[in-house]
Amino acid sequence: MTRRSTVAVLALLVTGTLAPAARAQGHRPEFGTPAQQSKVRTRREVGLLPLQAKCNVDTSRELFITDLTVVEDCYRTGYLFSCAAPTLPATRGAWTFGKLMEGIFGTTDPQVLSDKTLQFLRELTIPHTINGETVAARPDAESKLVQGWLGVSSGGRLDMKQAPFQLNAIVARLDMRQNGNGTVTPTGGELHFVFQYNVSDHFPSQAFFIFEYNLNAANCADILAWAQRFHNLGGIAFGKNYNAALQTITDMVTKINGAPGRLNGSALNQVRSNELEFGPGWQQRQFMLSASASGPAALLQTAVPQTPQRALQNSTTLANYINSNAASILAGTYTVPLTFNGVPFLGGVAPNGLDLKWDGPSPACSSIVNKDARAAFSNNTCNGCHGPETGASFKQVLRRNPGMASLPSNFLKGVTVTDLCGIPRTYNDLERRRVDMCQLLSMTCSQVDAEPEVHFLH
Repeated sequence: MTRRSTVAVLALLVTGTLAPAARAQGHRPEFGTPAQQSKVRTRREVGLLPLQAKCNVDTSRELFITDLTVVEDCYRTGYLFSCAAPTLPATRGAWTFGKLMEGIFGTTDPQVLSDKTLQFLRELTIPHTINGETVAARPDAESKLVQGWLGVSSGGRLDMKQAPFQLNAIVARLDMRQNGNGTVTPTGGELHFVFQYNVSDHFPSQAFFIFEYNLNAANCADILAWAQRFHNLGGIAFGKNYNAALQTITDMVTKINGAPGRLNGSALNQVRSNELEFGPGWQQRQFMLSASASGPAALLQTAVPQTPQRALQNSTTLANYINSNAASILAGTYTVPLTFNGVPFLGGVAPNGLDLKWDGPSPACSSIVNKDARAAFSNNTCNGCHGPETGASFKQVLRRNPGMASLPSNFLKGVTVTDLCGIPRTYNDLERRRVDMCQLLSMTCSQVDAEPEVHFLH
C-alpha cells in the first residue's frame, strides 16, 4: 500500500465511509431466508444458521485480532524497548492495561490513576454481598496482583508502565449492536481488549481481564459506519499500516473523554475478570464505573449478567424461569432479572466447574419443557458459555507465552457438543460473527432498524 493510499484509508476509517461496493437492497439469498438471517444474531448453534462461504469478511483482521504483529506491537503494547519508527497515528503504550486506565478514569495524573486502579484491583481482595449473594474475597489477589505490581513500581504508587498484563486479543463485537428501537440505548456493539496477567518474568497465569467498550452510536448510520471501519481493516496487510489503522479506531473509544456525558467521559461498559490464579476454583466477575463522592467514578464489582446465583442450579426456581420465558430465551431478547418469584436470582459472581450445565431438578433434563431453551439459556450465562455447555475450557481466548499468538476456544473455532439431554449441538461463534458482519455490511437502515433487540453478552 502506498503512503497516499494509507493516509486515505486512515482518514476514511474515522468516518466509516470507505465502502468497497454499494450495499445491496433487501434480502440476500446467499445468506439464507430472512428467518435464517435473523437467527445469526439470536441463536448460537451454527447448525441452525445460513453460514455461507460467499462472504468477504476476514475474521482475523476485522473481528478477532490475535496476530503477533498487533498484540506484540513494540510501540503500542509496551514501554521497555527501543522500537522502530511506527506509522502514525502511534501512541506509546496505546494498547496496554495501564494506558487504558487513563481513558477509563479520565486523567493522566499518576497518583489518581494509582489510587483508582488499586481500588479496582482490591475489589477482588474484600468480601461483598451482591443481590443477597455472599461473594468471598479472592485470597491471593493482594499478595500476587496488587503487591506484585507495587513491587516493580516505586514510591508506593502503581506505575502504569509496569502493569503486569499482556495483550492477547482485540475483538470487535459488532454482533452486539442495538438499534435503539427496543428498551436499550443504541450502540454499534462493543470493542474488547483481552489481557492476561503475567507473574514475574512474563510467566503466563490463569488470570484474564477483559475491557469491554461501547461503540457509541446515535442511529443506524453510526452503526453501519462502525461496521465499515472494521471491515476496512480487512483490506490492509498486517504490519505498520494495519496497526496505525487499528489505533485510529481504538482511540475513538479508549481515549480520555472518548464518550462525553458518560461517567469519567469513558466509553467503558464493563471490565470482566476470569481467573483461577487468586483463589480456589475458576471464577468470573464484573466491574463497572460507579459515581464517587469526589474525584473520578470508581470501578466497582457488580452482579454478573445473564447468570443466576450458583445455588439455583438444579432448582425448581430455575426450571420455572426457563419454562416461563422459553420464547424470549430462544429469541435472545430476555434479560435475567435481579429477582424471580420473590427470590434473589441474578448472581454476584460466576463460579465455574466441569459439572456446570444449567438445569432444573433431577433427573437431568426432565423439568424444563423446551430442551432448546434450556441449552440457549445455559450457553448465554457466564459460566455456561465458558464451560462444558459449549465445549470451552473456561477460557475463550487461551493464554499464551510471549512470541506465540493466543488460540480461540473450541466454542469460537468450531465444536460439536452433546448436551446433558443427549442432543448434539454445534458451535462456531467466530463463523457466526463473520456471517453476521457480512449481513450487516449489506443492510439498509430500514433493515438495521427492524432488527430485534438481543442480549448476547459473551
